[in-house]
Amino acid sequence: MPRPIRIALTLFASSTILVLLIRQRAIKLQNDLQSLTGELAEEVAREESQMIAYGLILAGLLAVGGFTLVIISMVKSRRKALNDHGG
Repeated sequence: MPRPIRIALTLFASSTILVLLIRQRAIKLQNDLQSLTGELAEEVAREESQMIAYGLILAGLLAVGGFTLVIISMVKSRRKALNDHGG
């Protein structure tokens, strides 16, 4: 298996794990907010929402990096195939 594909698979796996962890954090936030009220609830919600947003952005970047590596690998393999066949 080409190295870029292995790296892409690692990025996809990392992205998936990160999304699952973010989901757990969002569920925990929802449960915590039910027990809190007032300013404290707003502050906790704001901070946790910001962390969730950062996590989703990072997961998106990991996925984009993985797709980019897959595309690069496909282009390289096509170029190699064309060069091998004299095209």
